[in-house]
Amino acid sequence: MSGDTTKDELPPRPEPDELARRVAKARIAEKLFASGERVQIGRYHLIEMVGEGGMGVVWGAWDPELERRVAIKLVNATSGSTRDRILAEGQALAKLSHPNVVPVFDVGVIDERVYLVMEWVRGKNLREWCADEARDDRAILAVYRAAGMGLLAAHEAGLVHRDFKPDNAVVGDDGRVRVLDFGLARSENVGATSGDGTVTRGAGTPRYMAPEQAAGGELTAAADQYAFGVSLREALGKTDVPAWIEAILVRSTAPTPAERFASMADLVAAIDRDPRIVWRRRILVGAAVLAAGGAFAAGTMRGDHVERCSGARAEIATVWNDTLRTTLVGRLRGLGGYGEIVAGQLAPELDAYATRWVTASQGACKAADTGELPPARYELDRGCLARARAGLAAASDVLSRAEASRLPDAVLAARSLPDPARCALEAESSTVPPPSMMLAPRAAELANEVARARVLALAIDPSAVSVAEATAASAARLGYQPLAARAQLAYGIALLFQRERARAADALDQAQSIAFGAGDTATGVEAFAREIFAIATASTTLPASSEQAIAASQMVQNLAQGLGPTGAFERSLLLNNLGSLRMSKGDRDGARVMFEAALAARPPVTGETYELASAPGNLALVENDAARRAELFAQQRSELVSVVGGDHPRTLEVRAAAAAFSRDGATARRELHDVGERIHRLHPHLATQFGWVGYELFWLAFDDGDLGVAREASGWLGDDIDGSLAHAYLRIATEPARASSDARAIAEQLLATDQAFSRWRAIDALVVVALAQPRSAHAASADAITRALDLSTRVSPFDHTVFYDRRVARLHALRDQ
Repeated sequence: MSGDTTKDELPPRPEPDELARRVAKARIAEKLFASGERVQIGRYHLIEMVGEGGMGVVWGAWDPELERRVAIKLVNATSGSTRDRILAEGQALAKLSHPNVVPVFDVGVIDERVYLVMEWVRGKNLREWCADEARDDRAILAVYRAAGMGLLAAHEAGLVHRDFKPDNAVVGDDGRVRVLDFGLARSENVGATSGDGTVTRGAGTPRYMAPEQAAGGELTAAADQYAFGVSLREALGKTDVPAWIEAILVRSTAPTPAERFASMADLVAAIDRDPRIVWRRRILVGAAVLAAGGAFAAGTMRGDHVERCSGARAEIATVWNDTLRTTLVGRLRGLGGYGEIVAGQLAPELDAYATRWVTASQGACKAADTGELPPARYELDRGCLARARAGLAAASDVLSRAEASRLPDAVLAARSLPDPARCALEAESSTVPPPSMMLAPRAAELANEVARARVLALAIDPSAVSVAEATAASAARLGYQPLAARAQLAYGIALLFQRERARAADALDQAQSIAFGAGDTATGVEAFAREIFAIATASTTLPASSEQAIAASQMVQNLAQGLGPTGAFERSLLLNNLGSLRMSKGDRDGARVMFEAALAARPPVTGETYELASAPGNLALVENDAARRAELFAQQRSELVSVVGGDHPRTLEVRAAAAAFSRDGATARRELHDVGERIHRLHPHLATQFGWVGYELFWLAFDDGDLGVAREASGWLGDDIDGSLAHAYLRIATEPARASSDARAIAEQLLATDQAFSRWRAIDALVVVALAQPRSAHAASADAITRALDLSTRVSPFDHTVFYDRRVARLHALRDQ
């Protein structure tokens, strides 16, 4: 028939891919017969083909073992040597971990083809994303900068992409940019080979090829830089791009590698030097300088030039400067004796902290400028320094608002600020992926709020819980899980320091769950350690999750061991708190093992790690050897003096504990008397909390027959049982019947609780009953002594201490009179 095409004239039908045929057949069978048949590559179930190109095909697949969607790229290989090369490169990519590189989960060979199993990413490639008319050049630069960071990570691992273009990078629905399709990637300076062994260095997409790549020359990371520059110029799509951007485009696409940037790191750093940001920083620096008195401006500004890395002093001056210093010193000196002491100490300490911050900031900036510090690590370093600065601002604020009763806690918070010098190590060792480009600005703001919340928590500031709770809620809404975990941890700490143990345990349980889920092991371990402490010290009913937490302690210990040197604080805190948990359950031997391990694992005790100074003191409480116990208390006291000062309540408490455990009565009396006097003079609001110091001094004076000191010590006691018992003893000489009656009532009240501590105090009450009996009532006195001696056999865990020995000796002396 005229116009018909004969069968012989039809073009040949393409042969369908055998794998595609099998998948199609399986899907039809599933729909018709509900067969459940699956076509697999390894353990992965193929779902649908999602892309095809010269190097192979990409499948959407399902990983049944980890229950997640993945992408599988099947790469064509024309020879065994090519297959082996691609397989080796796939294995190298699987070791590359960076937030801006699509991760490779698995690599293998099937039907002579290499397959790479990768993250399934939903989003738009850079070509599609940048085509949106709403994108301005700043937004485009931001996504390309992130792609550049991915290429930089590959280069640092010795890999060259060879085919970077807008289609090979994706902006995910989560806002994070990922470079993908490393199917042509080669180890640096090594050419690809065809099936017959011929070098084929020119493989790639011609439009984006560097001249040396098109000519078949040796390839370096500079080829990726060229492709990056071409892609960025396309994305900007303007002939009138700003001169500073044009300079980057011209240099990155120069004809020869030598004319381009020395590395991808330098190219990214050039993008970071956006003049609009630089000028904004100059304005901020200028404002800070004016606020600080203008001295910095006179020293560093020359016309319109600001020296690189010179703005750190002005930056820190926004939160700590001479004006704030003078105001704070005057405020502290108006708070009485302790305020006078710390006013002369804190001002130079905060000056020194600000200086260390400036040094760390300038060092990081200069290292970034010289290329010594990669841009990704510089960002982490700057974020850490920003949090340290926020902490200094919070500490200054807390100190300026603190009343005398809250001053010790405010001082402790100020002396616990994180060392700025550690930011470099934190940035280097961090394994937590950063937030997406879209979330990063808000995440940085909230991270600073978390730093502020932790300072408020340590200061036991009245606003601590509300601020931390609001910050945790904001971080949860943001959706960046590592930050959500740290914010929830700060909330838990705030509750813990406010002695709301049950609520703290619940908040900390949530914090560790979020942290471990986000891969932030250090935060997870710290949250778990603090949850254990809340459980160990709680006096109320705790959430059901508490028992589950205790059961998981060995697993978390194993995780803590894997943190390495940077996790020494978290590891030691966990062991110390597990020791406290065992103490609360009466397991002295188990507690000793944990406290000794905590002591061995500790990093050096500084203000930032001051909590770990409790480890030697805790070990002293379960130590049977008196000499070793004295050494441990002395160590704890020395560490606290160096961190918080000799007149801080924490240090005075340790002095008193060491004195109370001392077998030298004269030393014990002298130390307890000095501590009691300092508490009443410098910290009168803590008199009730330190009432036990007066109580122990009272009984030591009793043993020595020093009624004057006994009366003085009783004046330090309140109206609680200790005070009532001391006053009952002082009535023996004038009102023996009342003294006996009062002491007996106290003993019965204590024994009704049937607790070890109550039995301990009941012994003292029965001593007063015995002493108050007239000589004619010897039987009544003997009965009280006998009853007290019986109680002394049931006062574990105190039966190894000097307190026990003194009371037993006292009872024996009364019995033998």
